[in-house]
Amino acid sequence: MSKKPWLNRVVPASPFALGVVRFFVHGLFLFDAVFTSYSALGSLPPTILRPTGVMKFLPWSFYDALQTHGGMLTLKTLMLVSLLLSTAGFFTPVSTKTSLLLVGFYQGLLRSFGHFNHDEMIAIYFLVVLAFTPCGDAFSIDSRLGKTRKDRPAFAYAYPILLMQLLLSWAYFSSALIKLRVAGWKYLSPDNLPALAIFHSLDNLHDTAFRGAFWLPHVREYLPYVVALVLIWELLFPLAILFRRVRWPILGIGVVFHVSTIFLMNIFFPHQLLMYVVFVNWDKAFHAKAQRKTQRRM
Repeated sequence: MSKKPWLNRVVPASPFALGVVRFFVHGLFLFDAVFTSYSALGSLPPTILRPTGVMKFLPWSFYDALQTHGGMLTLKTLMLVSLLLSTAGFFTPVSTKTSLLLVGFYQGLLRSFGHFNHDEMIAIYFLVVLAFTPCGDAFSIDSRLGKTRKDRPAFAYAYPILLMQLLLSWAYFSSALIKLRVAGWKYLSPDNLPALAIFHSLDNLHDTAFRGAFWLPHVREYLPYVVALVLIWELLFPLAILFRRVRWPILGIGVVFHVSTIFLMNIFFPHQLLMYVVFVNWDKAFHAKAQRKTQRRM
C-alpha cells in the first residue's frame, strides 16, 4: 500500500477543499462590498486623489467620471455581480479574475486618498492565487452544471492551499523580522507596548474607542515577556504548516492576539484572521459532519 505524497499529507488535496476556501475568501469581499458606502467615497473631489502604482497610468478623465455618485454606484454594482459569481463558483475562471481586478482597483483607490491599512493584503494575495487555480472544480455552481474537469491530479488542488498557507505564515514571520531589524532588542522595552497602544487609542481614526491601553503602564514590568512571546509566536507560525499537533495552538494564539488588539490598540485585522480558513481540513470536517448525520439516522 503506497503512502500519500508529502504534500497531500500536509494540506488537503481535493477540489472540495479549494472550493470552500474560494467561497470564504470571495465571500468576505462580497460582504465588504454589500455593507460599504460607496456613495460616501463618491462625494470626495477627485482633486485630492493621488493615484498610486499602476493607477497613475489611468487618465484623469477616468477619475473625474468615477468620482461621482453614478460612477461609484457603477463600480459597486460591478463588484457585487462579480463577487457574487465568484463566491458561488459560476463562470469561475472568468469571475475570479474580474473579482481580483475590481477588488484590487478598489483597494488601490482607497489608498490613493491616503488610506493605509494592510489588513486586506493577505486576502488580496489569496484572490491572486485563486484566480489562476482550479478553485471552481467543486463546491461551485460550475461543478453542478458539469462545466469542470475531473481529471486533474491532486497536486493541482494541494499546491494552491499550500501557497496560501505560506503567504499567511510569511506575513507573521516577516513581521517579527522587521520589528527586530528596525528596533532590535529595544522592541522589548517595558515602555514600547504601552506607548504604542496609547498612541493608537488616542486618535479618532478607529471604529472602536477602548481604553485598555491606559492600564498597561501599571503592569509594564511584565510586558517585555508578553512582547517576547508574541515575537516567538510570529517566528514559529510557519510550523502550523508542517505539524498538525502545533497547528491549532498556534492558530488559537493568533485568535487571542487579534482579539486583544481590539481592546488594547483599537486595531483589528478581520480579513487576516479569517484567512485562517486555509488551515482547516475541510474534507475531514465535511466527512465528520456527514458521518454524524448518518449515525443520527440509524
